Amino acid sequence: MKIFLTIIFLAVCIAMIVIVLMQEGKSAGLGSIGGIGESYWGKNKSRSMEGNLVKFTRILAAAFLVIALLLNMIPDKTKVTTPATTAETEVAAAMTEAAEALAETEA
Repeated sequence: MKIFLTIIFLAVCIAMIVIVLMQEGKSAGLGSIGGIGESYWGKNKSRSMEGNLVKFTRILAAAFLVIALLLNMIPDKTKVTTPATTAETEVAAAMTEAAEALAETEA
């Protein structure tokens, strides 16, 4: 499940990068001074390709956040605990012997 979500997450990331790079800048330039920016194309911008890109960007951003939260909540099952090394085993055995010897001397 986590691998599937990771693949979907990467696809959403790449799609969002491409869509953001395809968008035009928001500055109207000198056209905003005389009100030229509010033309027919400015009023119907939501129906244009630019409007669709903005809509898809919002959808992909929401998907990005949801998938990121899901990936963070799923526990990692591939984490393997390493067995104790021989040095750790020898130290533990020496400590056990020392504790036993101390217990015998006190008794």
